[in-house]
Amino acid sequence: MSDNLFAKILLVVDGSEPSIAAARYAVDLAVQSGGHVVAVYVVDTATMEYLMQMRIFVRDEREEFERDLGQTGDRYLEYVRTIGRNNGIAVETVKDKGTFHQRILTVARERGVDVIVLGGWRRSVMSKDAMSVERQLVLDESDWPVIIVKDAKKPAGGRR
Repeated sequence: MSDNLFAKILLVVDGSEPSIAAARYAVDLAVQSGGHVVAVYVVDTATMEYLMQMRIFVRDEREEFERDLGQTGDRYLEYVRTIGRNNGIAVETVKDKGTFHQRILTVARERGVDVIVLGGWRRSVMSKDAMSVERQLVLDESDWPVIIVKDAKKPAGGRR
């Protein structure tokens, strides 16, 4: 960890509305702390593989879905770069593939981050939503502090 408490902020981008709120929060936190953001989007190929094994996907559908998710990730990462640029914050982007929580934690380790910022989720949908389970695993297995952003209107530091 650096002298600056939040010099490197790892932002988990998954395209959900809470992750968009988390992006704004992470950039605001970087502005306040003088840090920078590492935005990560993971194409969860492990879940796709499971769906193939369960015969929900066939190979062609999986490949098309993976390609679509990759393009979606590019758009969301560009959005984070844009809000960073608009606020004078450096944003490094990483697009990865694999098991969501494992790839997030690996990038955190490789980049030497100080904190992870995640969009919130509702426990009531957790058992039905694979991404909610993966977010929970990031929280459970993280060696770093994790900030969960729930309020899209509230900036870092709680000021309005």
